[in-house]
Amino acid sequence: MPALTLEPFRRRVEQLRDAWAERRALRGIAGAHDRASQAALLRTLHGWAVEAAADIRAVYGAGLPVQVSPLPPGDEAGAFTVSVARDYTLTFALVERRRMGGPRWHIAVTLSTAGPRGAAVAAGPERRNGQWTRARLEDLLLSLLGAYERDRSEGQGPAA
Repeated sequence: MPALTLEPFRRRVEQLRDAWAERRALRGIAGAHDRASQAALLRTLHGWAVEAAADIRAVYGAGLPVQVSPLPPGDEAGAFTVSVARDYTLTFALVERRRMGGPRWHIAVTLSTAGPRGAAVAAGPERRNGQWTRARLEDLLLSLLGAYERDRSEGQGPAA
């Protein structure tokens, strides 16, 4: 029976502290629905995605291409894409919804996978589930990696 590797309690305490500090830091932009605030949130998500992509590369090595597209410069941040093995993507886009009180901006996410079962589906935190966090972004990336691994295991995806 393999030995279980449990995360040290200290690291879990650090993660809890960091998660709450992150929520407090993002509260102003995550809860606002004007274009500037949501563009700032998109830039934050992009930074987290760049860091997460480096972690994926560190684990998988050069055999699995992982890319994060650049954001347009300045306040024009509109969208970016994270791609794994080229055909597995998460696209984060700043979108406008027209409401009775005027426009409201938010971040929409689309997850696309390759293979015969390939599909594009909406993803990301729903209003009832709260705001964006680094952990939510990482969970989406894990879902993308899971789709890649599942297709690879079933012989339908790239053999990296």
